Amino acid sequence: MFSGKTDELIRRARAETRPAVVLKPRIDTRHPPDRLVSHSGASIGAVTVTGGDDLASAVAAAAAVFVDEVQFLGGDLADVIASLQARGVDVVAAGLDLDFRRRPFAPTAALAAVADRVERFEARCGRCGRAATVTQRLVNGRPAPLDDAVVRIGDEELYEPRCEECWAAEREQVPSDPLLNLGRRR
Repeated sequence: MFSGKTDELIRRARAETRPAVVLKPRIDTRHPPDRLVSHSGASIGAVTVTGGDDLASAVAAAAAVFVDEVQFLGGDLADVIASLQARGVDVVAAGLDLDFRRRPFAPTAALAAVADRVERFEARCGRCGRAATVTQRLVNGRPAPLDDAVVRIGDEELYEPRCEECWAAEREQVPSDPLLNLGRRR
C-alpha cells in the first residue's frame, strides 16, 4: 500500500486512446462506486466488479482493461484475464502481492504467474523511511493480531507501509500473537 500503484494505473488509463474500461472491486467501499481514487486524490471513472465472471461481462468491447485492487477479485481472475489477452485485449492490473501477515494474496500470485510483465512498486516505511515491502495493519496504533481477518477495507487509519525489519520489530511487541512464528519471508 501507499506505493503509487493506483496513481500509475490511472495515468496509464488516461493515456489509453483505444476503447478502455477501468475496474475496481465492489468490496472496496472507500470511495464512490463509479470512481477509482488514489491516495494522492487522482481519480477516474470506474466500474465495480465482484470477480472474474463479473469482470469478463464488464469489458465486452474494450481493447484495454485496467483493474485495481486485484487481490480482492477471487481465484478465477487469472483465467479470465488470460482469456481477455488471448482475444487481444491489453490488461493492466494492480494490487497487493502480500497481506498484512506477509502471506501472498492468491489472486495476485496467480496473475503474476501468467503476466507478460510484473512491476513491483515500493512505498517508504512509515517508521524508518527505508523501502517498504510489507504492510502493517494497525489497531489503535499497535499491530493487529496476525489471526485477525485477512480482508479489512481501510486506508491510513488501518494500514501503514513497513520495511521487513520494522514490521518484525513491531510484531515482537504484540503479546501472545499466535502466528508470530511465521519465519522471515526471504
